[in-house]
Amino acid sequence: MRNIHIHIEGQVQGVGFRPFVYRLAKSLNLNGWVCNGVDGVHIEAEGDVDQLDQFISLLQSERPTLSRVTSFNVIESSIKYFSEFNIIESTSSGNPNLLITPDIGLCDQCRKEIQDARNLRYQYPFTTCTQCGPRYSIMRSLPYDRPTTSMNEFVMCSHCHNEYHDPVNRRYFSQTNSCPQCAIDAWMVNAQGEVLAGDWNKAFPLLLEKLSTGNIIAIKGIGGYLLMVDATQAEAISRLRHRKHRPTKPFALMYPGLDALRDDTFVNNDEAKEFQSIQSPIVLVKVREHPASGICTRLIAPGLATIGAMQPYTAMFELIMSAWKKPVIATSANISGSPILYEDDDALHNLSSIADYFLMHNREIEIAQDDSVVRFTSEKHQRIVLRRSRGFAPTLTKDAFTGQAILAMGADMKSAFTLQANGRIYTSQYFGDLESCESQESFNEALNHLLHLIQVRPEQVLVDAHPNYFSTQAGQALAKKWSVPVTMVQHHEAHAFSVLAENKLLASSEPVLNVVWDGTGYGKDGNSWGGEFFEYNTQGLNRIGHMHYVPVWQGDKMARDCRLSALFIGNNSPRIKKLIQSKFSEVVWSYYSKLTNTEPEVYTSSIGRLFDAVACLTGVSDFNSFEGESAMRLEAIAQQDYTPARYLVKWIGTELDAENLLNQVAMDVEEGIQPGKIAYKFHHYLADVIHSIVEARGYKMITLSGGVFQNALLVDLIINALPDVQTYLHQELSPNDENISFGQLASFVHNLEYHREHLTHELIINNS
Repeated sequence: MRNIHIHIEGQVQGVGFRPFVYRLAKSLNLNGWVCNGVDGVHIEAEGDVDQLDQFISLLQSERPTLSRVTSFNVIESSIKYFSEFNIIESTSSGNPNLLITPDIGLCDQCRKEIQDARNLRYQYPFTTCTQCGPRYSIMRSLPYDRPTTSMNEFVMCSHCHNEYHDPVNRRYFSQTNSCPQCAIDAWMVNAQGEVLAGDWNKAFPLLLEKLSTGNIIAIKGIGGYLLMVDATQAEAISRLRHRKHRPTKPFALMYPGLDALRDDTFVNNDEAKEFQSIQSPIVLVKVREHPASGICTRLIAPGLATIGAMQPYTAMFELIMSAWKKPVIATSANISGSPILYEDDDALHNLSSIADYFLMHNREIEIAQDDSVVRFTSEKHQRIVLRRSRGFAPTLTKDAFTGQAILAMGADMKSAFTLQANGRIYTSQYFGDLESCESQESFNEALNHLLHLIQVRPEQVLVDAHPNYFSTQAGQALAKKWSVPVTMVQHHEAHAFSVLAENKLLASSEPVLNVVWDGTGYGKDGNSWGGEFFEYNTQGLNRIGHMHYVPVWQGDKMARDCRLSALFIGNNSPRIKKLIQSKFSEVVWSYYSKLTNTEPEVYTSSIGRLFDAVACLTGVSDFNSFEGESAMRLEAIAQQDYTPARYLVKWIGTELDAENLLNQVAMDVEEGIQPGKIAYKFHHYLADVIHSIVEARGYKMITLSGGVFQNALLVDLIINALPDVQTYLHQELSPNDENISFGQLASFVHNLEYHREHLTHELIINNS
């Protein structure tokens, strides 16, 4: 006889771990108990020595698919003489130390149940089990149990109660369990809030009818409301664009399944696997010239060769899509520039001018989340996260750097924060740009929610070096409130540290080239950086080069007006000016001609603005109606032309000569070369730039970070250009500014440890 206590840490709550432990213990004739705690799962097991050894082994090898174990500790304990094995009440004492389980997409078994007329849950839109359903979005506190979620308001019927307590049932201890007999209520209203259908059975056929006649429906999902409209009706899509004030930004689509997606797009194995994954993100796939479903590609993704598609990830969406049988637009329900709406009253108030009808339910959403977005490069199949939110946030599978509680606030565009506490690292969902009050409120709500879940007050706050960022000022205010230090971390150094830390390169004995390209970031010299080359070694980062500084007038206007990027970068080139003058009125051209003879407000090394300039010169785009639009269109036409032509790579000292490049582009335009070929040459030029630095300095490893590396074609070209060099990209995080907060944390801890080691080394020398 032997008694052991097992403590398992990681993502072990909300994934069916306790039922798994119970069934395993019973099969091995062990007695004892299992329970959730704020620091994971605790087990006390008693029985035959050999059976316990097998129990320990199988706990690790046969654990639930969705679980992630980061620590597995076994401690010998005294014999208790348990008479049976039970799941006992969870304990809420101690410091929360969990990988918080994200929301989980609909599993295959639940998907089958809701289509089976013999099943109790036939056509029930809130069907879930231990392997699927909302988790993070309904949590109120830890540990994860029904009373600590918004499911607490719903009382299980006798059938669900029996399932919940039946060890052989897959809904054993399923905290989101419900069925038509104890249903979550759903109903449908019009834009004035008048109830048109008071339950799901009436609302479902009405919804399908309204979709078929081109109406826009706001539907409450897991992390917030989605706007749904028939993707084959041009007039309906145009109306949605007009009402949302969203002229060209692509819309996401929801497809009934993979077969329907294949009929419309070219889906490779990686894309198909991601599309069907339990996380169910939006996946970017190449669209066919004539999609079988008849979707209006030109209106859905103007100027692009790809569409974003996701599978139905809730039972409600599965029922809608299986009945509808063709794609629908399923885009975040929000006002332009604001976060996704998730509270019923707010949705009805703010969306009544956009949506014609609303499908609501009474399971509360505690924290809002957008859909995640993923893409793959076409040649190397490199996975690129474009937006990390539902299905992935807020937990990273990275151990904490130190035991210190640290809050990193990130940046203001593509914002996300990172919290290190109790041995874990949590990087929040995406919040978009923190320009609007609504986005700032959403950021603060999510931050306060996570601090409440983790029950921690940070000892250190990290912010971006830009003094006018909301995230910087909010972080400074929190540091003052908590009486803790605040440290600024330069934007592009945070990018570099983020990708280094994700790939465990901070202890590398070899120097690493870090390429950080994006739209903008506050530089250490007061200029706007964005085309940076750093060398990393264990002593830190050294900026070794960048795109040649070009002047900026009128601040952020350059980021929206591609003509200004071309004009400011090519300010000394008569050829470039001649090419773009007709794009301005005489009055405006005269104004800028005078302005560009004055001292500029600031200088920039932004590769993002270089993309805008090339898009302008080639006639691809003159304005960005959303961030990165011109770069996306430039990539789209470049992918259509794989002619192996190149531009001459030219450097000025340690600076990339942007004006020389634009002159080469302008000459191609004058010669009548097709825009697609010019765009491809431009992408190849950028890959050659990196190759030339690697070759000149002999690097064996490089990292890529920054929003520019959301560009799949560019990533493929860089990897191809460096066959003998290890190229590292982000793994769980996006290359855009969503990774800044994690990089701030990695930078701060690295610098702290380096200075501590350096100081200790000096003390040893001095003492000797």
